[in-house]
Amino acid sequence: MGSPSGFGILLFIGMFLVEGGSVPLEDFAVSDNELELMERTDNWFKVDDEDADMLVPELISKYGYKVESHSVTTEDGYVLKMFRILPREQPTVKKLPVLMVHGLLGSSADFVISGPNHSLAYLLADDGYEVWLANVRGSRYSKAHSTMLIQSKEYWDFTWHEMGYYDLPAMIDHVLNISNSNKLFYIGHSQGTTVYFVMSSSRPEYNDKIALMTALAPAVILKRVKSPILRFMLQTSDTLKKVLDALHIYEFLPHNENNHRIAQILCPPEEKNNACTQIVGLITGPHPEMFDQWLALTYQGHAPAGASTKQMMHFVQLIRSGGQFQQYDYGRKGNLEAYSSGKAPAYNLTASTAPVLIYYGLNDWMVHPKDVETFSKMLPRLVAAIPVADRKFNHLDFLIAKDARMQVYDKLLPMLDQYSGKR
Repeated sequence: MGSPSGFGILLFIGMFLVEGGSVPLEDFAVSDNELELMERTDNWFKVDDEDADMLVPELISKYGYKVESHSVTTEDGYVLKMFRILPREQPTVKKLPVLMVHGLLGSSADFVISGPNHSLAYLLADDGYEVWLANVRGSRYSKAHSTMLIQSKEYWDFTWHEMGYYDLPAMIDHVLNISNSNKLFYIGHSQGTTVYFVMSSSRPEYNDKIALMTALAPAVILKRVKSPILRFMLQTSDTLKKVLDALHIYEFLPHNENNHRIAQILCPPEEKNNACTQIVGLITGPHPEMFDQWLALTYQGHAPAGASTKQMMHFVQLIRSGGQFQQYDYGRKGNLEAYSSGKAPAYNLTASTAPVLIYYGLNDWMVHPKDVETFSKMLPRLVAAIPVADRKFNHLDFLIAKDARMQVYDKLLPMLDQYSGKR
């Protein structure tokens, strides 16, 4: 499906803010020693240029892992694609399966894009876990329905509420059935945590199926967004939504192979602190010394992977709500029709009774650390809310930072082992 490149749009806004002085360039400055860390070396990320153009199952197979594709149909008819990575070697004691759920505009590629020895999905498979990669409705690999055409307005009439209420239960039940298990580990990044807490609060019976929920940069309370690009888009979101509706465009930033081609031209990886480094920093928080331009270029082949415009507006509402976690607000009249109440109902987080482990970045410009701390206090079974030791760790670093394994993954794996026996 053709559309203007989302990367090109964000690049224009980002460079406008930098050149206009809204964001100091000092935020992106690195020393000569730090620049050495940004050099591409043969023993850093084990990825090739061709990885940008490969499908997720092709990527997984390329690096020597066994992968299966599964289709799951939700109660409301959406057909979702999941990818199952089998353990590298069968453990002596069977481990619980792991379900990984990507963030906004992401896909299952998020958890494998860094290649072996760096991507969390591969590390889990190396450690004997059966890994299931989700793709929520409307994203690149999950654009199908049992009755509706994906070009229709009706198909795109969803937010992340439906993902939590319908997508996750369907995928969880499928994983447990295929794996012959009664519980699983859940790992979500950003929106992957949002949808989880929709499910755990709205369909509390699913709490019993979660051994441990690990939330990476949980996007639930969004009161203090720091990113100047997101703040700019927040100011123009109502107008943009009206324009898109008038043009009958209900899909936001779908997967587009042109993103990778544009990035190759505008963000040559040989150029240190290039435009991509700055644009990503403006959105997620600057951390150039742990940002690999070669990997970022590869990632452009997979993201953005699409969302609904209504889904985007639901996040806008969260930010404007002043710290509320609630369902989509249709206005008083629409709320009366949808909820029999003039206000959009809030999610009851006290019903989220499965144990929750949180990791968050202190330099996250999308999900502010104070918002994470506020949110963590709302949970009845918080295991821990752990700030990443690297004080420059940002929102996207959980997926592609050079130190993601050292700072997060190597600490997370022992926690899963600890909860494996608690069935």
